[in-house]
Amino acid sequence: MTKLQVEYIRLAIATLVFIFIITLLFVLINQVQMDWFINTAQAITIPVLVLIVAVPIWMIVDLIRKQVADKSIFNLTFFISVISILLMLFAIKILN
Repeated sequence: MTKLQVEYIRLAIATLVFIFIITLLFVLINQVQMDWFINTAQAITIPVLVLIVAVPIWMIVDLIRKQVADKSIFNLTFFISVISILLMLFAIKILN
């Protein structure tokens, strides 16, 4: 697997986590009655939290090892990860 493919995999993971958090916040804030989504979200919340922490750590390790293929994809992935962390902290603080 090339370095560029790893960057795209990280970007895809970060984007999926971001979309999950945005959708979950939308459902909870607007009080939409979608029980199937809320039950599914409860089941995958722990893996999402692990990914929120793991992706930036993985990125920092690769940055230290100088294995970053494309800085623009790296920066976009890091930005999406930070926004996801901030949204999750917002959800934990405000919605509890």
